[in-house]
Amino acid sequence: MTTNPHIIPLSQAAQMTHAYQNASQYQGNTISGMIDANAYQLLLAQPGCVGVRTYFALDQGALTIVVVGVDNNENDMTNGIILDGALLCPPKCPTNSPLM
Repeated sequence: MTTNPHIIPLSQAAQMTHAYQNASQYQGNTISGMIDANAYQLLLAQPGCVGVRTYFALDQGALTIVVVGVDNNENDMTNGIILDGALLCPPKCPTNSPLM
């Protein structure tokens, strides 16, 4: 069992995602965004990268994410790889996910 505080059980994740999806102020908004593993691996492989920071962003009015590496001083690595291009849900939603 890991002691990493960022790892949560499915029940907690589902409760959190459902709270967002059911909140009236977020109805019709993007539910999720998927970025492929290779892109994350390239970001994490940057020298000095110890984590990632996710920014909420708008792309042509749709909620999306921008992901950047973070260094040891908790600073964004803005001179390195920055991720976007998330496949947004909707329309690219998973099937049978307990998080939806």
